Amino acid sequence: MIVRSIVVAAAVLAAMLIALACAPAGRSSGDAESTLTVFAAASLAESFQALAAAFEDDHPGVRVAFNFAGSQTLRTQLEHGAEADVFASANWQHMAQVKESGLLGNVPEYFAANRLAVVAPADSDAVQSLTDLARPGVSIAIAAEEVPAGAYTRESLALLGTSDAFPGDYASVVLSNVVTNETSVRGVAQKVALGEVDAGIVYETDALAAQYAGAIRTLEIPLQFNPAAQYPIAALSSTDELETALEFIKFVQGDSGQAILRDHGFVPPANITCPCHAG
Repeated sequence: MIVRSIVVAAAVLAAMLIALACAPAGRSSGDAESTLTVFAAASLAESFQALAAAFEDDHPGVRVAFNFAGSQTLRTQLEHGAEADVFASANWQHMAQVKESGLLGNVPEYFAANRLAVVAPADSDAVQSLTDLARPGVSIAIAAEEVPAGAYTRESLALLGTSDAFPGDYASVVLSNVVTNETSVRGVAQKVALGEVDAGIVYETDALAAQYAGAIRTLEIPLQFNPAAQYPIAALSSTDELETALEFIKFVQGDSGQAILRDHGFVPPANITCPCHAG
């Protein structure tokens, strides 16, 4: 009987070991049942992480994973087969290109807006005004032209050049002082915070980001020269989590999501439906 008991116990132990070996790596009874992958513009990092925490609280069994980068980088990744459930862009042009590739699962809608600001290292007095951006020898970081923040920056500089307060060649002179074109707006903010340049142009939300507190100071760009950056969001056609993706988008647009976005410096969009769905 003792021998038989030992044999039975050994068999049970072996079965348990096999079951554990076959179980998914890292999976436990408390782990999320599904993962929602969100590709989002770099400027959304802190706000979307806060949104995800609130969304997960409201949706037990769902974990939200992010890929933050410049919208143009995210678009390229999606066009080359990267898998994701939701795409949130910093402008509608990149969203439109994703649609043209047949990758959208629903009509995109705007969910937030942003503005530009000039930032300078807190311990530097090289740039004290917008006029100083055109001063010889000043080093400036901006986002590359294909990055939404870079396109908005160039539009803003052109608008400033139409003002009597600035010379007509203001935009070209400022651009001649640019020493780096970053692939994301966060790259610009980082260059400024590290004191590698005299100034940079970023979103107002980047200027408010906690990690730059005490490292940068902000110069406002007047509203009439400051194009509104509008952010669209949509589910992707390849998602296996369409219902959850739509729930996340609804949450972002709802009262709780909008309150979190406001806390991070975003404002409501000027309109709801993104023009890139037309046609």
